[in-house]
This record gives sequence, structure tokens and C-alpha cells, in this order.
Amino acid sequence: MPLHPVIFFFRTAVRRAPAVLALLLTTAALATTMALWHGWAASRPAALPSDPKVLKVAIDPDAMPLSNGERDYTSDGFEHTYARDLATQMGLAVELVPLRYDEQAEALKQGRVDAALRRRSAPTMDKDVQVVPTGYTSGLSVAMRSDTDVKSWPALAGHLVCATTGNARARAQVARVGARLQLHRSPAQALVAVRTGACTAAVLDQAPLRALLGRKEWRKFSATLPPTEPSALELVLPPGKAPLQAAVRAAAAAVGDEPHWARRRQTWASNVAFEVYFDQTGPDCH
Repeated sequence: MPLHPVIFFFRTAVRRAPAVLALLLTTAALATTMALWHGWAASRPAALPSDPKVLKVAIDPDAMPLSNGERDYTSDGFEHTYARDLATQMGLAVELVPLRYDEQAEALKQGRVDAALRRRSAPTMDKDVQVVPTGYTSGLSVAMRSDTDVKSWPALAGHLVCATTGNARARAQVARVGARLQLHRSPAQALVAVRTGACTAAVLDQAPLRALLGRKEWRKFSATLPPTEPSALELVLPPGKAPLQAAVRAAAAAVGDEPHWARRRQTWASNVAFEVYFDQTGPDCH
């Protein structure tokens, strides 16, 4: 005799209850897992760099590594060198993002870069960004022939003076003293012009220049002037990313002490000395 439809429904529901319950529990667990995953994903950019394997650092385009298409040159500043050391300390690769100073603050806020490097004399950024000292400060000085009669900055007025495209402070100082400016892409090229007599002086950062001019082969070109226009290299971090800031600050403290900077200055001096030698003697070898 056929079962009444209502009796059949309840009997079937009771028989299938374990399977239905298991399905409901599985669905609930999956929904909970997805909610937790979305919550972690939403918070992840605040804790890690935008790419967990890469530290993206904005630097001025003029501070990017230099190459003439045939060989590399050492640049005037330490921005890309310091960025590489910072990323290495964090166990990351570095990606240099060329951005002008007035573009960097917005890029930090938007998460397009994880940090930025600037000289303190650059235009002031948004007050919300976090500034971390790197340990590097330098004024400007010059390299000249040791027998020069130039004994002060004002005495350079009217002289042809070399500076690099990447050192805006040096270019401003040349204009300030009334000298005539000759631009070069790299410190080595500016220093070759001094050694060959094309320029009376080359205006560069005093801290690495002092390491170069202390070398024996530079005694004939080691005349300098008192440093002026001091400027600090600063590391700038985005607002509201406390875990990222903590990680970068710890790395900055590790790579920003005086022994690290002494090694960077000496490496700069050795590299520039070789580049000057190569540029002066290379053409004679062919």
C-alpha cells in the first residue's frame, strides 16, 4: 500500500539527515575559511612590502645607476647603493622606481612603492610620511689641481666648473658663486675634466670625495674648499603601515652605522678612481 506523501517526506528526511547535516557543516566551514582568507589578504599589504620578494624604492631619476651603453659609471650619490643594501638586509631583492621628489609621497600613499630616498634639501613631502635617517650627511666640496690659486668659493667666479647632472645642490652652488657650469653625467667624467685642465674644479659631495683625494695618485689634484650646503640622505616610509615601518627601520639601523658608510665611501673612491684612470688611458690603448 503506498505511503501517505507526508509520511514519505518525513521518513526520507530522517533517513538523509546525516548527509544533509554534513553538507551544511561543510558549507559553513568553507564560508568561515573564505572569510578568514579575505580578512588576511586585506590586511597583508599593511604588514609586508607590496611584493613579498621585492622592496620597491623610489629614487630621483638622476640618482639611478649610470651607463653610457658600453660601461657603467659610479653615480654622485648613494641612493641606489643604500637601497640595495637595505633590501639585502631584509632578505629581499630591490626594485628602483625613478620618481621625482614631488611624485614620491603620492606613490607611497598609493602603495606603488614601499619606501623612497631623498636628500633633505629636496621639497618637503606630505607631513604624514615617516622619515628615517640613513646615517649619511655630506656637504659640497671640490677637487682642483694642488697648485691652484683658488682658495675660496667666491674665487671660482668666472671659472669653468664641472658638476654632475645628478647633483642639483652642486649645480646651484656653481651658479651661486658665479662660475660657468660644465655638466657631466658621472663624477668620473667631471674629474677627468679637472685632470685634463678642461675645468678648474669639480663640485661633488665632500664625504666620498675626501676618500678619493686621500689616495696617493690624487695628490696633484687634491686641493679642496671648505664643505658647504650640508644635506642628509633620508629614507621615507608610507603612513599607516606599522609592520612594514618596523621591518624597514630595523634594516636601516643595521646598514646605517658608520662602518657601513665608511665601506661605501671607500668603495665609491676605488670605483671612481678606476673609472677616471680608464677614461684617461683607455683611448691610448687602441
